[in-house]
Amino acid sequence: MDKDRIVAGLDVHKDTIYLCVMDNTEAVIFAKVYGTLTPDLELMCSEMVSHGVTEAAMESTSTYWVPVWNALCESMSLKLVNPYFIKQLPGRKSDVKDAQWIAECLLKNLIRGSFVPDKTVQDMRKYNRRIFDLNEDLTYNSNKQDAALQRCGFRLSNYVSRVNGKSYQKCVRAIITGITDPEELVKLIHGKNLRKYGRNIIKDAVTGDFHQADICLLKQYAELIGVIERQIEECRNALISMCQEHFPKQFKRLQSIPGVKERAASAIIAETGADMKPFEKATN
Repeated sequence: MDKDRIVAGLDVHKDTIYLCVMDNTEAVIFAKVYGTLTPDLELMCSEMVSHGVTEAAMESTSTYWVPVWNALCESMSLKLVNPYFIKQLPGRKSDVKDAQWIAECLLKNLIRGSFVPDKTVQDMRKYNRRIFDLNEDLTYNSNKQDAALQRCGFRLSNYVSRVNGKSYQKCVRAIITGITDPEELVKLIHGKNLRKYGRNIIKDAVTGDFHQADICLLKQYAELIGVIERQIEECRNALISMCQEHFPKQFKRLQSIPGVKERAASAIIAETGADMKPFEKATN
């Protein structure tokens, strides 16, 4: 064990951070509770550096650790610890504070940190996870839009593969503008669907009883869906642009895998980065 080694353990909560600084003899040389606002984090970093801390480990739930990590990462070596793992390590006494226990485990080299990518990949991950969230919102609102149409007797979703498809959305836009005549709506349906089910069946499916309230709500859903689709496109373009700028070779190589295209390749890089060294085994 390095006789000059000074480490810190941090127990990060929503509003407070518990810090314990320990030297190589396992003696606590500094302990303090901080807030989580930016000035608090700056003070904590300054005091940790002044006490000679070169390594720190932290446990946290949710994403409370992120600003703490960003405040400290340029001043010392950091590890993010799985709370479940740290509580399973043998030797922990029930009266030992979490921050002190984390520092002690770090000093004894018992901690293996979780994967935390660099800031570029973290930004890419923000876009990627936003895309997943937006896709969920898109599905939810598309289904709500279809439910509103179903209440009007409009059953086209029974005969098309997707409610976000061109034929379906053409009908929605027509209804919003006041075109509810089945003879007009059926003209907007793709010929493939007409041939498969018959024109009369599709005509009956687009026949509905639309009140002004229904049309108003359909318009709101259509506008919301449009906003979500634009935001998805913005995030995708930004993510792909970052892949092309920072990881052009890896981005191109991933797309050589059958079935992996731009979206999948960008998602892989956003979640794992381009360096596979942190993932020693498939289980990692």
